[in-house]
Amino acid sequence: MANGSFSILEMLKIAILMEEEGYKFYTNGIKHTTGEVQKFLKVAAGQEFVHREKFQKLYDKISRNKQIESEYLLDSEVSGYLRGLIEDRVFDKTEQPEDAFKDLKTAIQHAIETERLTVQVYSHMYNGISKKDAKDMLSVILKEEKSHVEYFSKLLDDMVD
Repeated sequence: MANGSFSILEMLKIAILMEEEGYKFYTNGIKHTTGEVQKFLKVAAGQEFVHREKFQKLYDKISRNKQIESEYLLDSEVSGYLRGLIEDRVFDKTEQPEDAFKDLKTAIQHAIETERLTVQVYSHMYNGISKKDAKDMLSVILKEEKSHVEYFSKLLDDMVD
């Protein structure tokens, strides 16, 4: 994070880690649920997995061209630090999956809140970035995360109707 601004590779690394945490969170919920809640969590986990793969491919492609610049991001301490930030900001490790996923409505509401927090984190990052290529990449990531919020919100609206 040179000059107080995230590089494109740092943002992609954070996005990958956030998607991994989301995937773990939803798959952990799957272990504690059945029926329609479990089905919903499988869809949510699947979306996280697909996004993670998308971001990983972008990271791999860009890091090939910037090998020296990206090496420190592979360090376990750097990854641990970034993962810690994500866990503290987005994924509440103290909340038990049974509480978060006790019924379908609660599961969807929790998913919406988690995705909104993710969008909030990325929005704060966006405001602190000065490089155009990094801003452009973060716009793509934000669009993906906002699509999660829209999808889950529509599911919730359809339940209420």
